[in-house]
Amino acid sequence: MKSRRTFLKAATLAPGAMAQAQSIYIPDRQRESDRETILSFVEEFSFAMVITGSPHVQVTNVPTLFERSKEGWGRLWWHLAKNNAQNEAMGGEVVVSFHGPHGYISPNWYESKNAVPTWNFATVQVTGRPRRIDDDTQLAAGLRRLVMKNEARYGGGTKWKFDDLPDSYLKGMRQGVIGYEMDIERVEAKFKLGHERSAADREGVLRGLAKSPKERGLADFTQGYYERK
Repeated sequence: MKSRRTFLKAATLAPGAMAQAQSIYIPDRQRESDRETILSFVEEFSFAMVITGSPHVQVTNVPTLFERSKEGWGRLWWHLAKNNAQNEAMGGEVVVSFHGPHGYISPNWYESKNAVPTWNFATVQVTGRPRRIDDDTQLAAGLRRLVMKNEARYGGGTKWKFDDLPDSYLKGMRQGVIGYEMDIERVEAKFKLGHERSAADREGVLRGLAKSPKERGLADFTQGYYERK
């Protein structure tokens, strides 16, 4: 564990990293430092929050593309609507927050008697300074990669194909967005999963989570919302 933590701290605080050392509170026992675990998390939970703080706090939820790098942490790509006022803040420091599963943890699940309820979760924050993509060819390529990635993972059917869309239509759509790429300069990964507890308590957590009611998925939530309209 010591070497894993040392790797993350070195990558975070190395020369050239952001002067601000931490954007999220992470106790040492909850600090995840395994490189592959972190990179895989960013790839799996790619729908993220882009957060800026100047001139005031602004947040946009975006699908992202992540490009790994042998050196450093890699590069992120996303796009915003051209009318989004947050575009004005993209010249400064930006935090992109990735959230994984989360849930309530009941003390009834523990073998230990002295305990209180908590909420377990995993999150990764990455920080950098995004660059605006002004070249239309690069923007088109990024949007195509984003669509192809998510169609392959979530889509289905053969009625629609991205490459069948007219160039004039796609160019018109691109005129309504601004693309960004950002080299990741700092990574902060917080995995609050109760892994520091005893083996018996961890087993109880797994059993409890398996039986715990699940939050509604997007299909159920969307159906309920449609029915209100």
